[in-house]
Amino acid sequence: MIDTDTSTLASVVVPSITAQLTPKEQRQLLPWYKRLEQKRSLLLLVASSAQLLDIISIASVTIALPSLLRDVHYEPNQLQWVISSYALTYSAFLLVGGRMGDLIGHRRVFLTGVFWFALWTLICGFARSPIFLSVARGLQGAGAGLTIPSAMALLTTSYPLGPERNYAMSVFGGAGCTGQTLGVLIGGIFDATIGWPWIFYITAILAFLVGIAGFLVVSKSSDDILVIDRRVDYVGVFTFMMGIICVVYYLSESTTAGWGSAQTLAPFLVGVVMLGFFVFWEHRVEYPIMPFRIWTSARLRASVIVIICITATYNTLIFYTSLTFQNVLLFSPLITACCYIVHGVGMGLGLYYLNRLYAIIRTKWIMLVGTILIVFSAIIFAQIVPGSGYWHYAFPALIVNCLGQAPAWMCCQVTAVADAPDEDQGVVGAVFNVAIQLGGPIGLAISTIINQKYVTKEDMMSPTEYMDGYRAAFYAMAVMGAVGFVFVVLLAANQDPIEFKGVIVEEKKQVEEKDIERTL
Repeated sequence: MIDTDTSTLASVVVPSITAQLTPKEQRQLLPWYKRLEQKRSLLLLVASSAQLLDIISIASVTIALPSLLRDVHYEPNQLQWVISSYALTYSAFLLVGGRMGDLIGHRRVFLTGVFWFALWTLICGFARSPIFLSVARGLQGAGAGLTIPSAMALLTTSYPLGPERNYAMSVFGGAGCTGQTLGVLIGGIFDATIGWPWIFYITAILAFLVGIAGFLVVSKSSDDILVIDRRVDYVGVFTFMMGIICVVYYLSESTTAGWGSAQTLAPFLVGVVMLGFFVFWEHRVEYPIMPFRIWTSARLRASVIVIICITATYNTLIFYTSLTFQNVLLFSPLITACCYIVHGVGMGLGLYYLNRLYAIIRTKWIMLVGTILIVFSAIIFAQIVPGSGYWHYAFPALIVNCLGQAPAWMCCQVTAVADAPDEDQGVVGAVFNVAIQLGGPIGLAISTIINQKYVTKEDMMSPTEYMDGYRAAFYAMAVMGAVGFVFVVLLAANQDPIEFKGVIVEEKKQVEEKDIERTL
């Protein structure tokens, strides 16, 4: 009886005492692993690390393709499947991952995606046959597709609209840009020293660590979603995945197989039909995987179209500068990788410090300046000639490009999710990332068509002849940037959400309070 009275008294007294404590003091009473869930900075670190590893897994493999050709015994015309298989499944699973996160919880989908990605990344390191590696890369990309929209949604639902969310999105976006540079460096260094399998082994180990950290850091409350209808639109899932896979396949493979070949044109037509039926179906089903209410946001529509143009220029830049450095300036793969350090660092720093600009300059003006700088950088790249050296044109062009890419890219990202309610953050983030994945192949397709007009017998071409084609590709990149500029003028919102001005409003308030104190 005494024990019962004591426990009853404790159950009444302890909560009343706890209620009198400050939130910080209450957090201190929690076990250490529960306190981790209270720190948004750790959540930002985990989500950004997942983004970083997903991009590293793309960029690092690109520079190791010659070794994969030799060791895995790919045919030269099959080697692109190391990249394409990842891109196809990554694009296909983005919308699925984003919407499933909205329905069953972003924490569940995020952790599932991270551990799945880590498992198949590890398996890729043991692959020694083309089919095995291509399949493993495809399953690896599926994990990344589940991870990214949920990681983005975890941040947008944890950080309120305004300076805090813009800062989180800047760090998240900066991780992706840093991953591009780190991936090229890691691929070049490992391929030249301990071997390409370690690209996958190290990435897998880091991914497992991110998954464990996510299990501790991501709050379980993120899975407590108030969703009345949890039915899954399986028809929408199937038609979207098949449609996007066929379209991305066409854009990726036609550069080698031919734009009018039956091998690529037939899947493309199937993809167009599938996506057309997807739109038809989503308008009529009661529980769509992509609710069309998200498209009522003019900011989302503008961001999706503009980011396609921006990523088209970005992928063209990475692809043709790599060829220029090696075939025209005659750099080794490792030196070529080091050439991108300035671009990666510049992109990361630009995204990190961009947050304060939102409070004083409209995003539309930032995007306009960004697209203009992208156009100028492409024109500078086009001036490279054999023997000109890295510092003459390439270095300043990379600086100008990162000053344009970083703000234009990030403005698209923060405005895309600005109007979405919490229950739609996953699908909106997924749609935005699908646009990113479409922009890259579109840019490479256009620039490759232009470049191929100058290609004769590639193994017998001189650096000057190579540069003639690359120069045309860089001018095509400039046109893509100019198209992005036009879309910003026509579509981007003239006003930003009032929350973007939060920093300035708070600072003015503090100044006014100090002035009042001095007066008194």
